[in-house]
Amino acid sequence: MTADIGQQMQQLYSRFGEIAGVTIELHKDLLAVNVENQAASARVFLQGAQLADFQLKHPQQGLTPIIWCSEHCDYSAGNSLRGGIPICWPWFGDLKRNAQAVQDCITASEQAVSAHGFVRHMNWQLDDIKQLNDHSTQLNLSLSLATDQYPSWPHATDLTLKITVASSLTVAFKVTNRSQQPVSFASALHSYFSVDNIANTQVSGLDQCRYIDCLNDWQQSSQQGTIEFTAETDRLYYLAEKSSTQNLSDPILIHRSKKQATCLQSNGSQSAVVWNPWIDKAKRLSQFSDDDYQTMLCIETANAGDDFVTLAPAQSHCLSATISAL
Repeated sequence: MTADIGQQMQQLYSRFGEIAGVTIELHKDLLAVNVENQAASARVFLQGAQLADFQLKHPQQGLTPIIWCSEHCDYSAGNSLRGGIPICWPWFGDLKRNAQAVQDCITASEQAVSAHGFVRHMNWQLDDIKQLNDHSTQLNLSLSLATDQYPSWPHATDLTLKITVASSLTVAFKVTNRSQQPVSFASALHSYFSVDNIANTQVSGLDQCRYIDCLNDWQQSSQQGTIEFTAETDRLYYLAEKSSTQNLSDPILIHRSKKQATCLQSNGSQSAVVWNPWIDKAKRLSQFSDDDYQTMLCIETANAGDDFVTLAPAQSHCLSATISAL
């Protein structure tokens, strides 16, 4: 343990150590905050403000894992964990696949930037932990970017993440433009969900949605019925055509077994990414075992593709996901 990390742990314990159900842990290079209440438990890493674990408590069944995280994470500084809910911002995926307005706000070349932006690799500030009641705990994290602080993003911006751990999990990512000119960005809550067996998993709630097949030269298609998984899947769905309101999407259901489903409700989003690496790609992924693809599925609440966001000076946008079990 370095002196800086040791001092940071002491500061966190002095501020939050007396809150019931809160513990601070060190995983190799990374600090994590564990919270537990009567409804659920969760683990959040300060690097990337990345939630890595969420489990619901059931009186008869015990803990039910809802969010998936690989057992092969290396917990090294500067590397996002494989699993949980990484935050992708201010671009999603390959920069060249983002809208031109987003690319125009990035000053670094495509070759100089990694996929999914840079904030998932940065250390966030833990501002507050609130025990709302015996069944609900809230964590507030922030990251302020000054003008020209980060080479690829020369725009003053405030980011906040509010995580509410209760009988459902709510993650709310807010971006505020502090610069003097409009900015455009893409983002995603890159959620990894736990499933029993991907071969028996179905996803409903996206019927008739237009989608882009990222594995088929970005061709457009339309979803017919439920989604089933028999091969690598990487699709960007547009929800606006069937969404009941402008901001609140219709729920997406992950049927993980005949008796269990996970419900995802998003707000501030008109797009969602469905991804599973399947057999061949699983062998090439870092922090991922060859058979991990069988027990995980990503459905990412997003502002991606044509669903990017443009903010005027002082304007804010909130992207959120509420996750519950049925």
